[in-house]
Amino acid sequence: MLISGHKSDIGLVRQNNEDALYINDRLGIYVLADGMGGHEGGEIASNIAVNTVAKILSSSVMELHKKNVGQIVYKALHEANEEIILFRKNQINLMSMATTVVISIFLDDVVNCIHLGDSRAYLYKKDNSLFQLTTDDSLVMEMVKQGMMSKDDLQNHSLRNIVTRFLGTVNLTIPEIQQFRVETSDCIMLCSDGLTNMLNDKEMQSILRGNISMGPQDVCNLLVDSANAKGGQDNISVIVVQSK
Repeated sequence: MLISGHKSDIGLVRQNNEDALYINDRLGIYVLADGMGGHEGGEIASNIAVNTVAKILSSSVMELHKKNVGQIVYKALHEANEEIILFRKNQINLMSMATTVVISIFLDDVVNCIHLGDSRAYLYKKDNSLFQLTTDDSLVMEMVKQGMMSKDDLQNHSLRNIVTRFLGTVNLTIPEIQQFRVETSDCIMLCSDGLTNMLNDKEMQSILRGNISMGPQDVCNLLVDSANAKGGQDNISVIVVQSK
Protein backbone atom coordinates (compact mmCIF):
# COMPACT_ATOMS: atom_id res chain seq x y z
CA MET A 1 0.00 0.00 0.00
CA LEU A 2 1.15 3.53 -0.76
CA ILE A 3 0.32 6.68 1.15
CA SER A 4 1.46 10.10 0.04
CA GLY A 5 1.48 13.78 0.82
CA HIS A 6 2.12 16.72 -1.46
CA LYS A 7 2.36 20.48 -1.44
CA SER A 8 2.96 23.10 -4.11
CA ASP A 9 3.59 26.68 -3.01
CA ILE A 10 4.20 29.89 -4.94
CA GLY A 11 7.08 30.85 -2.63
CA LEU A 12 7.85 34.39 -1.53
CA VAL A 13 9.19 35.96 -4.73
CA ARG A 14 7.37 34.63 -7.81
CA GLN A 15 4.05 36.08 -9.00
CA ASN A 16 2.57 32.75 -10.12
CA ASN A 17 3.15 29.04 -9.57
CA GLU A 18 4.69 27.32 -12.60
CA ASP A 19 4.89 23.88 -10.95
CA ALA A 20 2.34 21.12 -11.56
CA LEU A 21 1.71 17.77 -9.85
CA TYR A 22 -0.12 14.48 -10.39
CA ILE A 23 -0.66 12.09 -7.49
CA ASN A 24 -2.38 8.71 -7.71
CA ASP A 25 -1.79 6.40 -4.75
CA ARG A 26 -4.14 3.75 -6.15
CA LEU A 27 -2.18 3.40 -9.39
CA GLY A 28 1.20 4.22 -7.88
CA ILE A 29 1.88 7.00 -10.40
CA TYR A 30 3.42 10.36 -9.44
CA VAL A 31 4.49 13.22 -11.71
CA LEU A 32 6.03 16.61 -10.92
CA ALA A 33 6.93 19.33 -13.44
CA ASP A 34 8.57 22.73 -13.06
CA GLY A 35 7.72 25.08 -15.93
CA MET A 36 10.03 27.57 -17.59
CA GLY A 37 9.54 30.36 -20.04
CA GLY A 38 7.99 33.44 -18.54
CA HIS A 39 4.84 34.49 -16.72
CA GLU A 40 2.38 32.31 -18.62
CA GLY A 41 4.57 29.92 -20.57
CA GLY A 42 6.01 27.92 -17.70
CA GLU A 43 2.66 27.36 -16.06
CA ILE A 44 1.11 26.17 -19.33
CA ALA A 45 4.07 23.89 -20.18
CA SER A 46 4.14 22.15 -16.79
CA ASN A 47 0.40 21.54 -16.86
CA ILE A 48 0.53 20.14 -20.41
CA ALA A 49 3.36 17.83 -19.37
CA VAL A 50 1.68 16.55 -16.21
CA ASN A 51 -1.76 16.14 -17.80
CA THR A 52 -0.41 14.36 -20.90
CA VAL A 53 1.92 12.03 -19.02
CA ALA A 54 -0.69 11.22 -16.38
CA LYS A 55 -3.35 10.50 -18.99
CA ILE A 56 -1.16 8.08 -20.93
CA LEU A 57 0.26 6.32 -17.88
CA SER A 58 -3.07 5.96 -16.08
CA SER A 59 -4.79 4.66 -19.22
CA SER A 60 -1.99 2.13 -19.71
CA VAL A 61 -1.88 0.89 -16.12
CA MET A 62 -3.15 -2.58 -17.03
CA GLU A 63 -0.26 -2.95 -19.49
CA LEU A 64 2.43 -1.64 -17.16
CA HIS A 65 4.98 -4.13 -15.92
CA LYS A 66 8.67 -3.98 -15.14
CA LYS A 67 9.77 -4.97 -18.64
CA ASN A 68 7.72 -2.49 -20.68
CA VAL A 69 7.31 0.47 -18.33
CA GLY A 70 10.13 2.33 -20.07
CA GLN A 71 8.48 2.03 -23.47
CA ILE A 72 5.19 3.46 -22.18
CA VAL A 73 6.92 6.29 -20.30
CA TYR A 74 8.94 7.21 -23.41
CA LYS A 75 5.71 7.40 -25.41
CA ALA A 76 4.16 9.67 -22.76
CA LEU A 77 7.16 12.00 -22.67
CA HIS A 78 7.39 12.25 -26.46
CA GLU A 79 3.69 13.07 -26.69
CA ALA A 80 3.96 15.69 -23.94
CA ASN A 81 6.91 17.24 -25.77
CA GLU A 82 4.94 17.42 -29.01
CA GLU A 83 1.92 18.93 -27.23
CA ILE A 84 4.05 21.71 -25.76
CA ILE A 85 5.65 22.50 -29.13
CA LEU A 86 2.25 22.47 -30.84
CA PHE A 87 0.65 24.75 -28.24
CA ARG A 88 3.28 27.46 -28.55
CA LYS A 89 3.31 27.41 -32.35
CA ASN A 90 2.70 30.89 -33.76
CA GLN A 91 2.56 32.40 -30.24
CA ILE A 92 5.64 34.59 -29.95
CA ASN A 93 5.13 35.24 -26.23
CA LEU A 94 5.24 31.49 -25.53
CA MET A 95 8.16 30.49 -27.78
CA SER A 96 10.47 29.81 -24.83
CA MET A 97 8.00 27.77 -22.77
CA ALA A 98 9.30 24.42 -21.57
CA THR A 99 9.33 22.30 -18.44
CA THR A 100 11.32 19.86 -16.36
CA VAL A 101 9.63 16.63 -15.29
CA VAL A 102 10.26 13.82 -12.82
CA ILE A 103 8.15 10.65 -12.72
CA SER A 104 7.90 7.73 -10.29
CA ILE A 105 5.86 4.60 -11.00
CA PHE A 106 5.52 1.90 -8.36
CA LEU A 107 5.23 -1.70 -9.56
CA ASP A 108 5.17 -4.15 -6.65
CA ASP A 109 8.37 -3.57 -4.65
CA VAL A 110 10.12 -1.59 -7.39
CA VAL A 111 9.91 2.12 -8.13
CA ASN A 112 10.65 3.25 -11.69
CA CYS A 113 12.06 6.77 -11.97
CA ILE A 114 12.86 9.01 -14.91
CA HIS A 115 13.49 12.75 -15.16
CA LEU A 116 14.42 15.60 -17.47
CA GLY A 117 15.97 18.72 -15.98
CA ASP A 118 16.70 19.54 -12.35
CA SER A 119 13.55 18.30 -10.65
CA ARG A 120 14.71 15.43 -8.47
CA ALA A 121 13.78 12.06 -7.01
CA TYR A 122 15.13 10.92 -3.65
CA LEU A 123 14.90 7.66 -1.73
CA TYR A 124 14.55 7.94 2.05
CA LYS A 125 15.23 4.59 3.71
CA LYS A 126 13.74 3.33 6.95
CA ASP A 127 17.26 3.46 8.46
CA ASN A 128 17.05 7.28 8.00
CA SER A 129 19.49 7.48 5.07
CA LEU A 130 18.67 9.73 2.10
CA PHE A 131 19.82 9.05 -1.47
CA GLN A 132 19.43 11.27 -4.52
CA LEU A 133 18.24 8.94 -7.30
CA THR A 134 18.46 11.41 -10.17
CA THR A 135 21.36 13.47 -11.49
CA ASP A 136 20.44 17.01 -12.51
CA ASP A 137 20.42 17.73 -16.24
CA SER A 138 21.96 21.16 -15.76
CA LEU A 139 24.86 23.30 -16.87
CA VAL A 140 26.38 23.38 -13.39
CA MET A 141 26.22 19.57 -13.10
CA GLU A 142 28.07 19.32 -16.41
CA MET A 143 30.67 21.65 -14.92
CA VAL A 144 30.97 19.36 -11.90
CA LYS A 145 31.43 16.30 -14.15
CA GLN A 146 34.21 18.14 -16.00
CA GLY A 147 35.95 19.05 -12.74
CA MET A 148 35.32 22.78 -13.19
CA MET A 149 33.57 23.16 -9.84
CA SER A 150 32.67 21.23 -6.70
CA LYS A 151 29.27 19.65 -6.11
CA ASP A 152 29.15 21.61 -2.86
CA ASP A 153 28.99 24.84 -4.91
CA LEU A 154 25.89 23.82 -6.90
CA GLN A 155 23.24 25.20 -4.59
CA ASN A 156 24.37 28.82 -4.75
CA HIS A 157 25.89 29.04 -8.24
CA SER A 158 24.54 31.85 -10.45
CA LEU A 159 24.03 29.44 -13.39
CA ARG A 160 22.24 26.72 -11.41
CA ASN A 161 18.88 27.31 -13.14
CA ILE A 162 20.12 26.51 -16.67
CA VAL A 163 18.90 23.01 -17.57
CA THR A 164 20.24 20.89 -20.42
CA ARG A 165 17.28 18.48 -20.83
CA PHE A 166 13.60 19.41 -20.76
CA LEU A 167 10.25 19.00 -22.45
CA GLY A 168 9.54 21.54 -25.16
CA THR A 169 12.52 21.00 -27.44
CA VAL A 170 12.80 19.72 -31.00
CA ASN A 171 15.93 17.82 -29.94
CA LEU A 172 14.37 15.70 -27.21
CA THR A 173 16.61 13.05 -25.68
CA ILE A 174 15.18 10.78 -22.98
CA PRO A 175 17.40 8.86 -20.56
CA GLU A 176 16.85 5.26 -19.59
CA ILE A 177 14.36 4.61 -16.83
CA GLN A 178 15.92 3.64 -13.50
CA GLN A 179 14.55 0.96 -11.18
CA PHE A 180 15.05 0.82 -7.41
CA ARG A 181 13.82 -1.66 -4.83
CA VAL A 182 11.58 -0.16 -2.14
CA GLU A 183 11.02 -1.76 1.25
CA THR A 184 8.21 -1.23 3.75
CA SER A 185 8.41 2.24 5.38
CA ASP A 186 10.79 3.59 2.68
CA CYS A 187 9.81 6.87 1.02
CA ILE A 188 10.25 8.32 -2.45
CA MET A 189 10.39 12.12 -2.60
CA LEU A 190 9.92 14.12 -5.81
CA CYS A 191 10.66 17.84 -5.70
CA SER A 192 11.29 20.93 -7.78
CA ASP A 193 14.47 22.98 -7.49
CA GLY A 194 12.54 25.54 -5.48
CA LEU A 195 13.02 23.12 -2.58
CA THR A 196 16.57 21.94 -3.24
CA ASN A 197 17.91 25.45 -3.90
CA MET A 198 16.74 26.44 -0.41
CA LEU A 199 17.45 23.26 1.57
CA ASN A 200 20.45 20.97 1.26
CA ASP A 201 20.24 17.19 1.55
CA LYS A 202 21.15 17.17 5.25
CA GLU A 203 18.38 19.64 6.06
CA MET A 204 15.80 17.62 4.10
CA GLN A 205 17.01 14.40 5.70
CA SER A 206 16.62 15.93 9.16
CA ILE A 207 13.03 16.99 8.43
CA LEU A 208 12.19 13.51 7.10
CA ARG A 209 13.81 11.77 10.06
CA GLY A 210 12.09 13.93 12.64
CA ASN A 211 8.60 13.97 11.12
CA ILE A 212 7.88 10.97 8.86
CA SER A 213 6.23 9.22 11.81
CA MET A 214 3.47 11.87 11.54
CA GLY A 215 2.92 10.97 7.89
CA PRO A 216 4.00 12.15 4.42
CA GLN A 217 1.69 15.18 4.38
CA ASP A 218 3.22 16.66 7.53
CA VAL A 219 6.68 16.15 6.03
CA CYS A 220 5.66 17.98 2.82
CA ASN A 221 4.22 20.87 4.80
CA LEU A 222 7.39 21.22 6.88
CA LEU A 223 9.70 20.99 3.87
CA VAL A 224 7.86 23.78 2.07
CA ASP A 225 7.62 25.92 5.23
CA SER A 226 11.37 25.49 5.80
CA ALA A 227 12.18 26.47 2.21
CA ASN A 228 10.05 29.60 2.58
CA ALA A 229 11.72 30.37 5.90
CA LYS A 230 15.06 30.42 4.07
CA GLY A 231 13.84 32.84 1.41
CA GLY A 232 11.33 31.04 -0.83
CA GLN A 233 13.10 32.29 -3.96
CA ASP A 234 11.10 30.06 -6.35
CA ASN A 235 7.95 27.96 -6.50
CA ILE A 236 8.32 25.02 -4.12
CA SER A 237 6.75 21.64 -4.84
CA VAL A 238 7.22 18.26 -3.20
CA ILE A 239 5.59 14.82 -3.22
CA VAL A 240 6.46 12.25 -0.53
CA VAL A 241 5.27 8.66 -1.06
CA GLN A 242 5.65 6.04 1.64
CA SER A 243 5.42 2.28 1.16
CA LYS A 244 3.35 0.73 3.94
